[in-house]
Order: sequence, then C-alpha cells, then structure tokens
Amino acid sequence: MGGGLRSRLARVGGTAAALAIGISVLPGVAPAAQAAVVAPGDVQINEVYGGGGNSGATFQNDFVELRNTGTEPVSIDGWSLQYASRTGSFNNTLALSGTIAPGDTFLIQLAAGNGNGEPLPAADLTGGINASGTGGVFALSDASGKLACTGTACAEDPAVVDLVGWGGAATFSGEAPAPATTNATSASRVAATGENSTDFATGAPTPTPSGTPTDPTDPVDPDPEPEPDPEPAREATIAEIQGTGPASPLAGQTVTTEGVVTAVYATGGLNGYVIQTGGTGGALSFDTHKGSTAVFVYSRDTMDQVAIGDSVEVTGAVSEFNGSTQITVAAGGLTKADQPLEAVEPATLKAFPTDEAERESLEHMLYLPGAGDFTVTDVYGTSGYGEVGLAIGDAPLRQAGDVMRPGADATAYYEEQATKLVLLDDGKTTNFSRNPDQPMSWLTTEEPVRVGASTTFTEPVVVSYSFNQWRLNTTTPWESASTDGVDFENTRQATPNEVGGDFQVATFNVLNYFTTLGVDTPGCTPYTNMDGEGTNVRGGCLPRGAWDETSFERQQSKIVEAISTTDAEVVGLMEIENSARLGETADEATASLVAALNERDGAGTWSYVPTAPAYAAAGVEGGQDAITNAIIYKSASVKPVGDAQILVGDPAFDNAREPIGQVFVPVRSGDDAADGEIVEGEPFFFAVNHFKSKGSADAEDANLPADPVQGNARTSRLQQAEALNTWVTAKAAELGVEDILLGGDFNAYTQEEPLQLFYEAGYTNLGAEFDPEGWSYSFGGMVGSLDHVIANASATERITGATDWSINGPESVMTQYSRYRNNTVNIYEPGVFGSSDHNPLIVGMDAGFPAVEEPTDPTEPTDPTDPTEPGTPGDGEHPGKGSDRPQENPGKAPGHAGKPGKPDHAGKPDKAPGHAGKPGKPDHAGKPGKAPGHAGKPGKPDHAGKPGKPDHAGKPGKPAKPGNAGKRAFALQG
Repeated sequence: MGGGLRSRLARVGGTAAALAIGISVLPGVAPAAQAAVVAPGDVQINEVYGGGGNSGATFQNDFVELRNTGTEPVSIDGWSLQYASRTGSFNNTLALSGTIAPGDTFLIQLAAGNGNGEPLPAADLTGGINASGTGGVFALSDASGKLACTGTACAEDPAVVDLVGWGGAATFSGEAPAPATTNATSASRVAATGENSTDFATGAPTPTPSGTPTDPTDPVDPDPEPEPDPEPAREATIAEIQGTGPASPLAGQTVTTEGVVTAVYATGGLNGYVIQTGGTGGALSFDTHKGSTAVFVYSRDTMDQVAIGDSVEVTGAVSEFNGSTQITVAAGGLTKADQPLEAVEPATLKAFPTDEAERESLEHMLYLPGAGDFTVTDVYGTSGYGEVGLAIGDAPLRQAGDVMRPGADATAYYEEQATKLVLLDDGKTTNFSRNPDQPMSWLTTEEPVRVGASTTFTEPVVVSYSFNQWRLNTTTPWESASTDGVDFENTRQATPNEVGGDFQVATFNVLNYFTTLGVDTPGCTPYTNMDGEGTNVRGGCLPRGAWDETSFERQQSKIVEAISTTDAEVVGLMEIENSARLGETADEATASLVAALNERDGAGTWSYVPTAPAYAAAGVEGGQDAITNAIIYKSASVKPVGDAQILVGDPAFDNAREPIGQVFVPVRSGDDAADGEIVEGEPFFFAVNHFKSKGSADAEDANLPADPVQGNARTSRLQQAEALNTWVTAKAAELGVEDILLGGDFNAYTQEEPLQLFYEAGYTNLGAEFDPEGWSYSFGGMVGSLDHVIANASATERITGATDWSINGPESVMTQYSRYRNNTVNIYEPGVFGSSDHNPLIVGMDAGFPAVEEPTDPTEPTDPTDPTEPGTPGDGEHPGKGSDRPQENPGKAPGHAGKPGKPDHAGKPDKAPGHAGKPGKPDHAGKPGKAPGHAGKPGKPDHAGKPGKPDHAGKPGKPAKPGNAGKRAFALQG
C-alpha cells in the first residue's frame, strides 16, 4: 500500500531509473542511462508472461502476445522472437511465420513449467523459449539472425522492431525496464511511447489468440432493464478502510469517510489528496500501532477544492492501485465539514521500520523524521523522476562486496539492503528527462544533494508506496529548495584530506577524456541537450568523449583543476583516449592533458610516461581498447627510470585495458640538498590498471551461477588479477625494485575475489587501511570502492596515509560536462565537483631520502631529564600532511612500524651512466642488480621506524637513520 497514483502507470524509483551495467544494484532495482527508445511500429509486443507452470502460475505455459495496431495485414514470415535473461544476451530464438490482421492479436505459446495453472487458449504459434517468471527481455526482430546487442544498444539496432525488458532487466527501451512480474502476473502494454517503464503494467495474464472477438457474440437486448440503484455508501473510518493487512478489506465497496487533509497534489500528476483521521499521529509504538489512519483520495474532480488542514467528508469506491489503498471520488463526492476535526499530528518514530507490516501501518500517514533518521544514498535518478534515495540511518547503503567476501553471507547482506531504502519523492509524476523545460526537483546549485549527506526534515512528509518502492512524499508538489521542508548537509570538500608523506601518488578516472572529437569523426552520433546541442558521443564510432570543442573544454577544465588540486606528484589515469588505437599519434591525448595541466600549474611542472616505446618493443602499435591507462608525474618531485612497462599479449586482458607501469625515484633539490645537488630517494614501481567491467556477461562465467554481489565477468577479473600479480612480481624482480604500488579501477569491490588474491600475496589495500569509511563509486543506491591502490609489504612500510576525495561519486550526473543544459536548471559548474564519476584516491608516501645529520652546538648542554625527542615537528618545505578527519591517518599502517634505517655499508654499485655513485659505506655491500641507475637496497636492522603523527599535527621530523649520517647527496647529470 502507499501513494495510490492512478496516472502513474509505471514509475520506477530513482535507483531503478538507470542503465543496469552489471554492478551490484539493490535487489529488483536497475539503474538508467540516457534513453534509447524503440519507436513502436504497427506490430508490437502486447503482453509477456514467464511464470507458466510454476508454483502459483495462472497458466501452464509462458507466452508472448503480439498485436497489429495498423490498418493493413502484416506478414511476419522470416521474423524472429528472441529472449535474453535479465543480464544476459539473446541466446533463445524462435522463427516466426504467419500474418496478423489489422487490429488483431497473435498468441505465441512458449515453454511449459511444472504443470501448474490452466492451459492456454489455442495459440497461433508454438515455441520452446523458457522465460523467467519475474523479469527478462523479449525482442521482436524482422530478421532471423541472432541479435548481438545488449543494453541500450538494442534500442538502436535497426533489426529490432520492438523491445520489452522487464523486472530489472539490463536491456530495455527507454529509461527503465517495465515492472517485475510474478508467476501469477504478466506485463501488458498500456501505451506505445517506447518507454518500457510506463508502456507496460502488471496484472492478471490475458492471452488472446488471433480471431478472438472483441465484441459480445450474444445478441444485445435493445431495451435492457434499467440498472438498479447502487447500494448506498457504507460509512467507515479510515482505519476500517485500511485494515491491518496488505490490502483493504473493503476493496470494491463504496464508502463514506471523514478526515483532515494533510497533502494536496492538484498539480504535478498525482491528481488527488491525502486525508487522515483527526487527532491521530504523534509518537507511535508498533507494539500498539497496527493500522494506518490515512488514505489517498484519487479525484481529478475535487483535488483543486481542498487545502491542507481542511476537514472533509468523501464518498467513493475503495480500491488497490499498484499496491496502494485509495478512494476514488467523483464530482459531488466531497463535502466540507461543518465543524473542524481535531488536528492531525505528524507521526514520530524511534526509527523508520524495515518490517513490511509496520510500514503498511504507516501508509499515507503524516510523518516527521528525526535527526539522523535518513542519509542520502542515491541521486542517480533524481534528475529523472525527482526521487532521492535515502538509507535508513546515518550512512549510505554499502555494496556487499565492499564489506565481506562473496558467499552466502554477502548475498544475504546484499538482499537486506533493499529493506533499508526509502525514496524521497517530489510529489509529482513528471519525467524531467522527457520534459527538460520543467525545472527538475531537488537538484540546485544552492543546495547540492549528494550521496552520504545527512537530512534534516523541517516539514512533515507522507509515507506512501507505489511501484515496488516505499516513499516519503512532500505534502505538495516540490517547488524550490527553500520551501521543500528538507535540508541536506553540504558535504563538499574543496581540497582532499592530508595524507602525509614526502610525495603523493593518486588514481584518477578521467571519464573518457578524448581529444578526438565526435563532431570530427565519421559515423559518430551525439547525445544532445535541451537546446539540441551535442554534448558527448552516443555511438557509431570509436571515440567516447566530448562531442565538440566547447564540450571538451567543459570536460577538460574540470579534470585539470581536480588533478592539480590532488597535490599528487604521480597520477595514474584511467579512461583516457588510446590515441594509437584511433590512428592518431601515440599518447596524443595524454600529452594534451599534460599541456593543459602545465598551463595551469606552470610550464614544465607535469610530464607523462610515453607508452609508444614499450608497445613498439612488444611489436604492437598500441593497446587493444579505445581507452587506455596512462601515468603523469611532476618532474621536480620524481624521476622515471627506464621505459614504461606494459603487460602486452596476455589473453587475460583481451577484454580489458593492459596494465601500464613505471619505475620512479623520488628526487629532492634546492634547500634540502647541499650545493644545489639533487638527492634521490628509494625507487618504487607503480602500475595503473583498469580491469574488465561488470557491465556485460562473458564466456568465462557461462557455467557459473549468477552472483549478485560480484556481478558479471567475475572470472575475467580474477584471471586479470592473477596475470597482473605474476607479471608485476617478475617485472619488479627483473628491474630490481622492492616496493610495488598497484592502482586503478579494478572493477571489483574491496572484499571481492580479485582483491583477495592480492591480500593473500601480501598486499595491503591502502584505502581500506587508512580511510575505511571512504569509497570511490556510487551505483544502484549503494556505495563502495572499485578504485584502489594496493601496496606490497615493503611499500606499505613507506605509506603515511590515504584518502578517497569525494568530489565525484556523491554527485548527481547532472554536474558532469555531458549533462550541460539537460534541464532548464543547469547544475554544471566549473570546478572539481563532477569532474568524473569515480573519486580519486590519494596516497602519501615516504621518499626514502637519506637523512642529513644536523650539526649540534657543542656548547649547549641538554637536559638529561627531558624525554628523548623523535625530532622536529617537520621542516619548512616538508611539514608533513595530516588529516582533518578525527583518528584518521595517524601514521604508518597498523602493523607496519616503518622502514628501519640502514647500517653503514659499502654503497650502491653500478649506477646508471651519467649518475655519480653514492659514496661507499663500510661494513655492508648492499644489494646488486637494482633498476637501471639504482643499486640494491642495503640490509636493514630491526628498528622502530618513523614515529606516528600525534593528532595529525603534521609529521614529526625523522631521526637520523643509522649509517646514513654521512651519506652525501650526488648530482644527477644529463
């Protein structure tokens, strides 16, 4: 039960109105992309039913019913009906034949289940397709060949005549799939706009073969007896109308009842108002409160005659509409009360319930949430139907794979999340993506609505239910942020939390940064905004980024400001144009981004790691995908050693981007080095990765049961993790580098199998270690980290902190360049927010510079009673970076005391040409065979390492490391 909204034939929640790309979404909920629509022709899919023969089935067989809506007969010889599971591809095809007369139906009988239900009427055609009882995809094609499309691409396939995805399907026409069915219900067409979510409604199956009469066959009495007078309306309280179960015990009866008007929807499409029994509400306990005392009144005729606070009496028929109890009131069915009823008090609760019966007892009642009762967990669909996903409690919903290892417990946790979701509804039925001239609800530049924000309700809302989602409706249609009765916490943070260290390493997804523009590329088609201007590439070509120079500048300006503001010295990039794959100069897009960064930060500040030499050495021209990975760096802070290292030719990466790595050495000059010489720190190997997405199934998972926690292609990602681990271990040994960082978009949440492989190999997830509440990506109403930096044991000893900078994941997509002017309310703004859809992750790291022993004044005595100081609180240029989050990033990762100092030893042999050797150190030979230009690390005695940071006041100065007091800087030449 819930908001009885007759005009809302199908309306999927904000979390449901999105393109399902295979990442874990709330059960039964699929997310939306920019809509691709199959414009229905004369022959349409009219009804689909997949529960045939199952327990509780209405009929023994599945079926699909076609209808010819045209005025001429249509032959379907050579056509095909094709079926795909909710997340799969079209692997079931039935050849069609026959002719459908104008206005007639055509019944196709499909597979039988277990014999439950009634036999179907005699069908026009029989096939063996076995459909799901709850959701799937049927495509009607005018060709016999198997359709290869999935997702939104199917709506653009010229061979597709009609397309119906329902029940959370990833493939559908329009913005969202049709509602889910059961073994006792089908999805039937009620409109023909091409939008599955509103074109189909669920109800009792009505299979109709061709030739079925639509008019009565019995003769009609020309002088029928007049209808008897209707039974007088029954007087009933609202509590009696509602009952205590899921449906009204008075459904189908005409009743008269009274109440106080608590909400009015005379505009916006809901077409009615809510009344509640006078004197009810207030503090409720479910020990005693068992049934609702409010009901929705559907009445186009009287909705403009009432105001909030009116005491009224209504007469009308009770019904259940889409799970909601309502009274339909005609003209004359409303009477204003002579005496006002006792006022209604908004209900207050200790916490909003997750139990269905308890929620039912609140249906349509006025409710005022308390502080901390709800947190924003989803804003993806807010720009569509004006719905904000709220999580019960003080945190957004978390992806199961981010919390625990996949398995039965994780699946149960995942399924439980759906019970914690409630939609904050704008009290309208408007689809703003179809009506961009109407200002969208909730989203403004004055009050950003972001995932993770707490909510404060200053006005009550109405608890309602419609289209499989519980909602909190505003009491009048939404108008503005200043009058909506909800305050959202502003969680934007203009700069990242401090992470400490001598330098920082970051990951950044640049959201398909392409310098090859769609407008310049034959075959490309654009997404367009409300002004008809192209914003980004929709398809038809290899480029995936900005449509024209104007859109590109909007995109690039955000990315440049965000990368610069990370303050990182090394940045791994994902989703950047693979220029060589597009026939352009290799690394052209990366070079363009670096040029833009240098224009902002100063000439020569940034450089990039060229990939062409490494690909050429492997005998290939570039990566296999149109997007690739890249590494950029600040040349004053780090120095690349040797060429890029690329994992080329491994079959595990045939469906993903190849890992790209580089050895770096931190460098320091200026006041920190004697006589202007440059000091080198300890080398490290950094590889950036972008594993196979969860967006589509692949052959590797063909024989595995579906896993809602890990999604599609989990085997591919595990194989990629195995290949990466093997490669990087061998490569580091070959290069003589001990410390390894692996970063990027692993498309796996923190506890999923690919990450577990690395943990078992001794790697530490730095985001989880130092910023356990952080996350990088929001999808399907839940948050989690797909983006990671993991470090092997020796590198972890150098880590001082890590943070997810939440500038992208929490934002509405409408802040991105590609949604510029998609609504008359334009929330695209210059700046870092909405620069991508993934948050950057920033890691602080010790450089491993040799300690310089400061001379002491031999005449100044020390106080023997003072405790030994670890050093100064940080020097002027490197004061240390702490965190503004309490108790975060206190120093080294737990269990890692820091790398110890080095005893005196003979020095590092075999420096690279052009590098003067470091002076020899007695008593220790060091390790040979380091990366070119770097002799091995010497042995290390046990020692406490670097002290932690008290209260994040900045990193304390480091005591001189044993054996390094006399180590002097050496010059870098060439």
